[in-house]
Amino acid sequence: MDRGLLERAAGEFLLEGYEYRTAGKIIQDTHPDDREEAREKLLSPRTVPEGCFVFLQYLIWLEQVLEIVPSLQLMAEEVAGLLILRRARNRFQHAHPPCPHCGMPNEEHALSCRECMKEISR
Repeated sequence: MDRGLLERAAGEFLLEGYEYRTAGKIIQDTHPDDREEAREKLLSPRTVPEGCFVFLQYLIWLEQVLEIVPSLQLMAEEVAGLLILRRARNRFQHAHPPCPHCGMPNEEHALSCRECMKEISR
């Protein structure tokens, strides 16, 4: 596992999820043949191999398993990956604080929530 690639992938993965809240409806309303092109136009580009995103999905699943089976033995790569994921999530949450009204993430200096449209006072 290339830790630098995994760090970039984690940041991109979280940002993509954030962007998808707005772009997803447009993508779903697009003709199936044109959805990949719409996705490329509306979402930030991925700059790392697809395998990094597959491993991230595994790590997210592993986090959930660890909530149920906390004594599970992990390989060093899994532990390192979980730490990278946690740091990326912390950076994302700092850059996209939750709305005090609905809890949805917003840009750090947003004046109103992109989800509920209520004013955000910081």
